[in-house]
Amino acid sequence: MWAAAGYSPLGELLFEPASRTEPALQLWLLCFLTFGVAFWLNARRKGPGAIWLLGLQTAAAMGVLATGHDGSEGVLLCIVAAQAPSLLPSRRATQWVVGMAVLTAAVYFVILPLESAVPMAAIFTGFMGFTTMVARLQQREAEGRRELARLHTELKAAQVLLADREREQERLRISRELHDSLGHHLTALSLNLEAASHTVTGPGEEHVRRAHKVARTLLGEVREVVSAMRDGPSQLGPSLQALAQGVPGLDVHLQVPDKLSIPDPVAAQSVFRCVQEVITNTLRHASAKNLWIDVITTDEGGIQVHARDDGKGAATLKPGTGLTGMQERFAQLGGRVELRPAGGQGMELVAWLPARGGEG
Repeated sequence: MWAAAGYSPLGELLFEPASRTEPALQLWLLCFLTFGVAFWLNARRKGPGAIWLLGLQTAAAMGVLATGHDGSEGVLLCIVAAQAPSLLPSRRATQWVVGMAVLTAAVYFVILPLESAVPMAAIFTGFMGFTTMVARLQQREAEGRRELARLHTELKAAQVLLADREREQERLRISRELHDSLGHHLTALSLNLEAASHTVTGPGEEHVRRAHKVARTLLGEVREVVSAMRDGPSQLGPSLQALAQGVPGLDVHLQVPDKLSIPDPVAAQSVFRCVQEVITNTLRHASAKNLWIDVITTDEGGIQVHARDDGKGAATLKPGTGLTGMQERFAQLGGRVELRPAGGQGMELVAWLPARGGEG
């Protein structure tokens, strides 16, 4: 659309050398190139300077229209109208487009006869309204996809936690059965063998003593197994892998040690919630395609979560409820959470728990 708007004047500049000295055509060329550069920069990033670039595009488009030939250059304002809903809040975008429509009509009434200005102003006002509506619908659809992806992630997190809880309950049930049934019978067997060792004499005495020793050994091993099943560390790796798989609209690249375990259940829950919050925030705010998360054990035996994305980032960041809760949770365990925003370069997060909270 930008190239089509400049087709006729550019042809005049190329094939009619005498026209290159005309101030109006030189101003047109400056505005035309300014619009193209500003649009290209805005298409590459949507950082803090995006609104200024949108304003520069609007001013350049008005300059092209005012110094143009037949009024068809108003198509550049339709390009601006298509960008406004993605860069501005809904009300401000509407005000921006209405303001452009008023200025466009004013320019047409100045540069064109009345019989031509009225239909041109009506046509391009309609085009601007249409492109704004389509862009707004697309924006809402994209927001709906992000919200659906966020809810999907929360549902998957709930499923993973539920599965972990079921495995934990099953482990506790098995440990109780071992303790109450097998442990009871081995205890009774050990007591009977001990009593038998005091009454049996002759060649059978040694066999009874050996059987008693084996029974006591088995009883000790059963107690160790029961204790390990009750108090065993949480295997965090499979839970995190399940959480990161199949996130809609986002490729999550998760690196977790194969046998990562955290003895403290509160610390394990905090690390899990940290990864969940990172995925959710990236879906909601970052407009990213990739998210890299590394969960590693430090040299001191602690746990570190390092996350970064390739989204739009931010020059400054005001933590919301989720990030604030994460920082408070890690602080209670003696850890910390650091956020490193960078406008146009994605977001980076480093969270750390001390050795008493985790071990590999």
